[in-house]
Amino acid sequence: MGKTELLIRHHGISIYEEASGKIYYTKEHHQSVVVLAKQGEEFLLIRQYRAAVDEDVIQLPGGGVDEGEDLESAARRELLEETGCTCGKLVYLGWLYPASWRCNEIAHVYYTDDGISQAEQQLEGYENIDVVRLSVQECLRRIQANELQDSELVYAVLQSLLKGFIQLSVNEVNRHIVDQS
Repeated sequence: MGKTELLIRHHGISIYEEASGKIYYTKEHHQSVVVLAKQGEEFLLIRQYRAAVDEDVIQLPGGGVDEGEDLESAARRELLEETGCTCGKLVYLGWLYPASWRCNEIAHVYYTDDGISQAEQQLEGYENIDVVRLSVQECLRRIQANELQDSELVYAVLQSLLKGFIQLSVNEVNRHIVDQS
């Protein structure tokens, strides 16, 4: 491994440059959580503007884990804040590096279809988030058509399929695509 130079350290984030010129950063608090919530035959997702890609992105509700907070509590808090929903049982699907070439963040992924109830969003002052309800079939179709690109969303849907929480076959999605054309 070649020489790496620390460029800046600010608010728990350190930005480095490798000898090759590639930039990456590390976060002091690098744990995050997201929740794939299914109510009936719909997923409860969010849409928000992401400056890094300069567009609105459909993704899972989630966010950072506070100091001393356990992962499941953080997932419940983020689901409530961003969607206004609470739920019963949460199932841990696993974790992923959303962008390992760029950052050390670890995203812990949860699934629920248990007792989801609606209240009011509890957004942070800087957040502007729309709740999006998307049918399971439409979500799969849009992932297959490369219309949904969020890595955490795609991972959560794949894990949910593999673990049997979603009972929709790829053939059903393909038929839906053919019907749409």
